[in-house]
Amino acid sequence: MSKSTNIQASDIRNVVAEIDDFGHEMRVGHLIRGVQGMQTHHGGTYTDPVTQKPRQFDYRCSLTNGSACLTLAIECKNLSQSVPLVMCGTKRAETESFHDLIEARNGLFKRRSAIISGLSSVTRRASQEHSIYRPGEFVAKSVVRIQADKKPMAREKDTDIYDKWAQAISSAIGLAESACTFPKGATPPKFFAAILPIVVVPDNVMWAVSYDDQGNISKDPAQTDSCELFVGKEIELGEKKTPHFHQFTFSHVHFFSLAGFGSFLSKIAGDPQAWARLFAVESVEL
Repeated sequence: MSKSTNIQASDIRNVVAEIDDFGHEMRVGHLIRGVQGMQTHHGGTYTDPVTQKPRQFDYRCSLTNGSACLTLAIECKNLSQSVPLVMCGTKRAETESFHDLIEARNGLFKRRSAIISGLSSVTRRASQEHSIYRPGEFVAKSVVRIQADKKPMAREKDTDIYDKWAQAISSAIGLAESACTFPKGATPPKFFAAILPIVVVPDNVMWAVSYDDQGNISKDPAQTDSCELFVGKEIELGEKKTPHFHQFTFSHVHFFSLAGFGSFLSKIAGDPQAWARLFAVESVEL
């Protein structure tokens, strides 16, 4: 006979509510499901392209408008306000100001001096003023956790937040591979896909610290609801030494608070100009 314990349902509820990892994940899902037409997959597994081991994702979502599809690889990370997330960065350089799109093709197309018929894909790049990542804007280069409830304040291990944004990229790689093929029912000869890796944290836990070129903090740290981390993660799609082979780069990982993520979804789903900027007609084939 097992020994009796003094644990009550209220005890478990209080602990779970304080940790609140799944609650945060569900609140993120509530925002996603509020977007009309958004196709959402909550939880599932994929094969990590590096380790070849199965991993779980939090959300994979897609929103289609005409011949363009926005796909999101979303990871949720519940953080305490007492251990804030500090995004350290500077002005974005021109070489960092770009985002890649995948153009899936069905028909007869020229690619690297070869004529390809049937299904194929290429990478297109929108750069500088045509990109959603403009030169001169703030971009994070380092992510730091601070133990604000300790005196003096101390740096906390940031491996958990690194794991989250690395996992968002790993999940996004599979989405990029899928984007190279035509979605079911698509009829135009070209179909465009944008794939964004995203990490969503609670409100009031993310701060931005901006540095100048001399390494000095240029202004006081401030709370923020959104921030992009430059990663420049290059992947390979298609078989090497064939006309179908092309490279694709995830230039940034998006970090949002709950409020910031909600604003992003509302803008991208309801603002034609934001959608047009994402799928820039000025993008060029690489």
